[in-house]
Parts: sequence; structure tokens; C-alpha cells
Amino acid sequence: MKRKTFSGSTLLLLALVALSVQGCFGFGGGSTGKQVGTGTNGQQVSVKQDTFKGTFYLTIGHNLYAIHGDGTSQELVNTGNVSDPAVSPDGKSIAFIARSKQYSDLYTVSTTGGPLHLLRSGNGKFYYIGPFVHDTFHWYVQPTWSPDGSSLLFLSDWEKEDWYQRTENAPMLDLQAFSIPISNPLAKPTPIAYASYGDGGNHDVSFRPGHPDQIIYTHYAYDPVTETQQLIQLFMENPNTISQHLRLYYPGLPGSGFDPGIAITDGKAGDLQPAFSPDGNAIAYVQRDNNQMSLNVMPVPPDTITQTPNDPNTAKLAVQAYQTQSSKLLSLLYVQQPVWSPDGSQLAYIAYNSGSFDLWITNLSHDSKTGVYTIKGNPTQVTTGGVDGEVRPVWTN
Repeated sequence: MKRKTFSGSTLLLLALVALSVQGCFGFGGGSTGKQVGTGTNGQQVSVKQDTFKGTFYLTIGHNLYAIHGDGTSQELVNTGNVSDPAVSPDGKSIAFIARSKQYSDLYTVSTTGGPLHLLRSGNGKFYYIGPFVHDTFHWYVQPTWSPDGSSLLFLSDWEKEDWYQRTENAPMLDLQAFSIPISNPLAKPTPIAYASYGDGGNHDVSFRPGHPDQIIYTHYAYDPVTETQQLIQLFMENPNTISQHLRLYYPGLPGSGFDPGIAITDGKAGDLQPAFSPDGNAIAYVQRDNNQMSLNVMPVPPDTITQTPNDPNTAKLAVQAYQTQSSKLLSLLYVQQPVWSPDGSQLAYIAYNSGSFDLWITNLSHDSKTGVYTIKGNPTQVTTGGVDGEVRPVWTN
């Protein structure tokens, strides 16, 4: 199989190198606020007071913090290897990932702090089958709660040794989506969304608010014609489809067999990191095109698209909202991790400014007749000194 030279992680590294020699974009305004902690760059991180309502859960120096609108904060986990916080629907628990060198673990902790609860460990061992080295280590990434809080979705290489017949006798290392019940976290994970082999798998999975039968995620794949061009698209899916149709769906090559997911962006640019609005009717996402990144909002496609994902007419319908009703809010050299405010009137995101990745907030204006979103006023810088730019924050009341 032909291989793409640059993976998503490589492109991110190149973007970081480019940013280190670029100027800042210079709108909005940061100011010295209350100090929170120390970032990975060694700088002291502070929060500007009275710039938002509610609480952000985010990581600084890969420690987990709760940052409140009045500028106060609390360090919840200080192990130095935390990523991907996800707050439960009842607001009482945070699922998060603790990364090690060869694997990662899935934990929960109370939103007020306290003892850590290990749900699953990815620790394992190496072993040989003939001359070939195998291992039982696993990666757990980006957990998200089901709407009723009864289960956790996450990305993992859990089935990496199970699909040799579909992946040219190589392990399926691309991340796929799985689910476990909170009441029995050591149960065998249920597959939720499969990946195309060889180009990064899936990322950024989450449920659509008010629709437990719909999820969204970023899907990395080769183009099905030449298998050399990387496609980065937003996909939606019914999370029950695979389990309800055993052996019909499977991971593999682009365009091979049936796919339970359906693309809602057309692949002409790189679209990633989707985030549903609180009412479930809009999607914020990042678009990567050439040397620029932009923050965008689009309406959610019709509910019916996940019912018939392999129908050609449905595939055309699924991308119409993206092609005709997307709103570009801003363009920057680097913008990342969009998050809606609890009332849907604002968007938070991480941007690069003055040598660090920091949290920014912008007010939104929405035209109910046209569906167009625009920025109202200037974005405001919330943190100064550097949060972990690769980790999406959570914004709660």
C-alpha cells in the first residue's frame, strides 16, 4: 500500500515549529491575572478575571485544573501526565487520560478533587510470535460520556491484533471508537466507529446533545482512488450500528465494504475537532487549509443521514450544510480545540500568541433566518503563559 509521508501528528509538529518563528496575531487583549500554575514551557500561567461565567476544566503542564470565572482555580490532579478531561452529565465526575511511555490509563476523579479511580489500564507486555514482536499495551484517548452517564466512549487501538485480514497482515494501530459501561469498566469494549487503515484513524468523538443515537468524530483516511492523499473529514454515525449488524462493518481500506459512518464535510480541506452546540443544532470545527487555520460553524445535517450511511443520495445530502451554510468566524496561523459556552452564546478556543498557547473566548451573533454565525466584538484572551494546546478544555456552568 502507498503511504502518506505526513501524519496528523507530524503536521501538528510542523505547525508548532512554524509558529515559533512567526509573529502573533494581536487582537483582543490579555492581561496579568491570578496565577494558576506552571506551563510546559516553564512560564507562570495566569487567568484574567471576569472574562467568562462558569468553570473551565483544562490542563496546564499536563496537570488538571478547574478554573472559575472569578479567577480562582483548583488543581485537581498533579501527576504531570494528564490529558483529555471529560465532565459527566451530572457534573460530578471527570474522566481523563494519564499517559505513560508505552500506554495510557483511563481514570475518573471528582470535579471537586480527591482520590483517583482507575477504570482501565493500558499497561501490558511484549511477546514474540515467531520472529515478530507483538505487545498487549493499549492506548486510551479522548473519553466522552454518554448522555445518560452510563457509559464512556473513548478512542483506542484495542482491536489492533484482530484485523490482519483487512490490513495487509499488519496490526490495526489506527485509533477507533469503543464504549464501556461505567458499572463494569473492565468489560470487553464495544466497537462504535471503525477507522480506515494507515492514516491516523478517528479523533474527537462526542455525542450530539439530545440525540443519543448520533455521534460525531474526525476521520483520517487516504483517498479511495490513489490512496496517497490524506482526507481529514467530519463524520457522523449511529453508535449502535456496528453492534446491531455484526460482521457487516469492518475497518480497512478507503472505499472497501460498508461504512457505518457518513462524511458531513467534502474533504477538499482538512476539517477537524468538531464540537456540538449545547442545543445540538450547530457544529463548531477547525479547518486546516494550506498554511492557515480557521474557526468555523455549520448547521447539523438532517437527522436521517445516519440511518442510511451507504446510500449515494444520503452521502450528497450529508455534505450540503457544510457546502452551503458554513460560517467562517476567524482565520489564524494556529487555532485549536473549539468549545461552546453552556448557553451557546460564546466559543472558547486555544490560539498561539506571544510564544504560548492560551485560551481565548469570543462572543457570537446568530442570524436565525440565514443560520449564519459571526463574531461580536473582539476575542478576549483568558489565560496568559500557556495551557496545553493539544488538550481540549471543558466548559461547564
